Amino acid sequence: MATARFIAGVAVLTLVITVAVLWVLPSSTDYSPANPRWNGLQVIAREYGLVGIRSLDALPPDPNTVLVVLPSSPPTRAETDRLRVFLAGGGTLVVMDDFGPGNAVLQGLGVAARFSGQPLADGLFNSRSAHLPRIVDFIPSPITEGVGQLVLNHATVISPLGDLRAVALSSPVSYLDTNGSGRRDGGEPAGPFPVVALGRVGGGSLVLISDSSLLLNAVLRLGDNRLLARNIFRLAGERSRILLDEVHLPHQPLDRAKAVLRAGREIVSLPLLTFILTVVALAIPLMSLDRPARR
Repeated sequence: MATARFIAGVAVLTLVITVAVLWVLPSSTDYSPANPRWNGLQVIAREYGLVGIRSLDALPPDPNTVLVVLPSSPPTRAETDRLRVFLAGGGTLVVMDDFGPGNAVLQGLGVAARFSGQPLADGLFNSRSAHLPRIVDFIPSPITEGVGQLVLNHATVISPLGDLRAVALSSPVSYLDTNGSGRRDGGEPAGPFPVVALGRVGGGSLVLISDSSLLLNAVLRLGDNRLLARNIFRLAGERSRILLDEVHLPHQPLDRAKAVLRAGREIVSLPLLTFILTVVALAIPLMSLDRPARR
């Protein structure tokens, strides 16, 4: 009996330690709001209360809501239909992409604008590298107010624009590094190119940014990137709700484990279940006490 109780105690202790480690261990997944490293979104999540959603069915058609989409996988037809309903309800949709499936989102929305998918470079206006172009040409708009410069990280350009209007342009000496040489070669398209675009779709606002990494912890602090983000989030009002589409982001086993733990915590927090678990927790020690030996 003592051996069985000892084994059970070790198993419970191991489970508790495992759960505690999984709970406190920070995420290292790209674009995760829980990731404090350079490639995460923890800074913007803390500053603006950005909340991830794991299903677009949870997306409210609310004019005071901003949804940020950083697609690493293409959406389904049903998901783009949900995005159209969101825009029709007056919401603000921000699509940030460079070399991913962002065009599948735009196509599903019936928008003619596209991400070029060709790398933008600038040998003169940059931050330590031609592939970290510095953007200094802005067209007055609600999202570029007060913005003096942006620093992009291995970005592309928006071409064609369709019915959207460009509000930020690369410099005239920028180019598309189509052969990846890191320098401008003959025949490569020359700038300026649109890198941020804005327009109305349905009753809502659509913002395109040709750099999926602009909100990352390490990139947000460069130039006026943080100010651009603030202006975009205010398109839906001062008290807007900021959501992140986590459906189309990469997920690691740690993130899945954390999601299970969060779901478990929500279930356990139910009053009736809390009462039952408390009764069981009090009853187990009493049941395990050794009974007096019979004479």
